Amino acid sequence: MAAGVGLGALALAGAANAQPDIRGSGIVDRRAFAQLTDETARHTRARAVEDVYALVLHQMGFSRGSDPGRYDRVTAHYLVLPDGRVYQLHDHDKRLPAASGLNTGSVSVEFAGNLPSRARSTDPKHYWSPDSHGMDQLTPAQVAGGRMLVDTLYRQGWLTHILAHRQGGPGRGLDPGPDIWREVGAWAVRQYGLDWGGPDFAVSGGSPIPAHWWGAVS
Repeated sequence: MAAGVGLGALALAGAANAQPDIRGSGIVDRRAFAQLTDETARHTRARAVEDVYALVLHQMGFSRGSDPGRYDRVTAHYLVLPDGRVYQLHDHDKRLPAASGLNTGSVSVEFAGNLPSRARSTDPKHYWSPDSHGMDQLTPAQVAGGRMLVDTLYRQGWLTHILAHRQGGPGRGLDPGPDIWREVGAWAVRQYGLDWGGPDFAVSGGSPIPAHWWGAVS
């Protein structure tokens, strides 16, 4: 894809219905428990599900373990916790303020953890505020859960793009980081041919995906 292509051009023909049926998929429905902070609610809008075409990958920058009740206020449509369980918090017809300039046509998935800026690193210098946020690694269960989510959404027939939050706005350089991108984003590009915007793609002051994020998918 050519550099500088706008989001309107990225949103190709949408599927007739982008609201997924998650029954039997392994995704746990937690929509009844999800909460929006007052600030988040002020910036949340309704939208047509037909406008949704992308999944944006994020890391939380923290982990509270695998109790889903400790994440009900996270601003995301989906969560992937350390034990690999995947939870849906919000419907696709909610435009959450989750992914900066990518919000309009995307749903967001947050992976729990404060993950390194270099693949699989255990060096504290490669972590954001390790003293207060810990030093986590992407778990094999999270990789399996993230791939299951991509597979489920792709089979719904509407998912055409997979993107990184850093592509959507400034100050998100480590979001989602090389491990999530390599094991879920790059995997989805290779497995399903999903569009990632290309090596120069970024909007709203964001940054392209670094070459070193691709690595070798395990």
